[in-house]
Amino acid sequence: MGAVEEKITEAELEVMEVLWQAEESLTLGQIRGALPEKNGETVKTLLRRLCAKGAAAQEKGQVYSYHPLVSREEVGTSRTRKLIDKLYAGSARQMVAALVEHDQLTGADIAQLRELLDSLDREGGR
Repeated sequence: MGAVEEKITEAELEVMEVLWQAEESLTLGQIRGALPEKNGETVKTLLRRLCAKGAAAQEKGQVYSYHPLVSREEVGTSRTRKLIDKLYAGSARQMVAALVEHDQLTGADIAQLRELLDSLDREGGR
């Protein structure tokens, strides 16, 4: 995972979410429309920062448009790893144990985790 994913702020993440949901490049106006609670200049600044970080790209056409350069999965994986390192001393097992102990996982969540672990075992595991 690159440093790009780790450096995206919460405010920038909101803009990235709009870009990820789109199936094509979006103009500044379209992004502003999807984030009505944000000031227009704020959105422009956030886009400029995302482009400078290499998380998004700007294309010049009749108007500028923007698209993501990193995926939601890349950012999610990076942020999850950082959370595990910071709060659980690098132990994913400790994080899952905390979720179980605090009733944060539903029966369906636990069943899906069992399926995932079983499939990893069948494939030779990790």
